[in-house]
Amino acid sequence: MLDNSKLDKFIVFKIADYSLCLGIMDVLKVVKFTNQISREMKTMGLVQLGKHTIQLWDLHQQLGDGSLPQPSPNQRFLVIIRPRNSELWGIFVDDLPNLLELPEDMMQPIPKSYRQASVLEMISHAAVISNEASTQKIFLLDLQQVGALTP
Repeated sequence: MLDNSKLDKFIVFKIADYSLCLGIMDVLKVVKFTNQISREMKTMGLVQLGKHTIQLWDLHQQLGDGSLPQPSPNQRFLVIIRPRNSELWGIFVDDLPNLLELPEDMMQPIPKSYRQASVLEMISHAAVISNEASTQKIFLLDLQQVGALTP
């Protein structure tokens, strides 16, 4: 980019038909999703990584048909976050997330009146990125909703 506007950095990943993102400062770590983590996730909704217990935010169930996809084992990842004043949480993603830089004014807030639908209540902002080949909508997850949206 040629302008001097401030850039914000985001971790972008796809779940179901949605491109979701988190601010880079909200992501603690991205780890490979192992078979051990997979077994624990299916039975408890919790995983143990080292000395840390991580609760899972199952966005596949909320955004898709409720079933986890079955990609090859080397294409599963867990995005570990810590919402403000909260415990560790993990989000299962199908592919390695990408780093994206956007001008700070490109990510626009979703009006509260639109956030009543189940999908939109977990989204706080959106950006539309256009290039010659396609247009992509990216939605910023609202980490204040983590505890409210999970069982």
